[in-house]
Amino acid sequence: MRLGSFPTMAELRVFPLACVVQNYAWGKLARDSEVARLLASSEPILRIELDKPYAELWMGTHPKGDSLILDNRISQKTLGQWIAENPGCLGSKVKEIFHGQLPFLFKVLSVNTALSIQAHPNKELAAKLHTQYPEHYPDTNHKPEMTIALTAFDGLCGFRPVEEIVAFLQRVPEFRALIGNVAAEQLERSVGDDPRGVSAALRICFTRMMKSEKKICAEQLNLLVKRITQKGCFPDFF
Repeated sequence: MRLGSFPTMAELRVFPLACVVQNYAWGKLARDSEVARLLASSEPILRIELDKPYAELWMGTHPKGDSLILDNRISQKTLGQWIAENPGCLGSKVKEIFHGQLPFLFKVLSVNTALSIQAHPNKELAAKLHTQYPEHYPDTNHKPEMTIALTAFDGLCGFRPVEEIVAFLQRVPEFRALIGNVAAEQLERSVGDDPRGVSAALRICFTRMMKSEKKICAEQLNLLVKRITQKGCFPDFF
């Protein structure tokens, strides 16, 4: 390397990063969070707040969390800036397909409670939703995900068996009030039907629940809590 010049990509292939963390409510508190431990190990002078959840650590070029470069020999301040000036690091195929952009966001998650429901559209729909609702879809990327469990981890995929959902509709009046009798009865009739009939009935119920007004959801939730409290015990059907 020439004296007084910045190192080239070929000369400097690895450099440390300071990664952004997200303090979502579902994350583990600092003392139990692997995210907090990783953050502390990479930035020793950073103060970790013990009563705060540390849910996600992001390593990438996301607009809301572009990783900072911790190497004074590099002129660029962030990973996104470095890749923009050294797009060859992506490889010719990735560079061409993704227009010189890093096509993934690497995350480490420390999960304490259930994550919020998310919608992961395909690439075409993501671009359309970004144009229509940029506050909810801040970029045009689709969101395929791959998860690797570093510790014991329980994951849920899909819906409960339809028989269980029907049992809840019959035993939890507040739940049935959100869905509505018409949709609930259609799902009840679908039990034992062909998979397409069950899927159609389930879609209607799920749509009704997700599109319920916040005021109605709050009212029914309060009624449920009141009923459980008056019974003095938690129902065994949950």
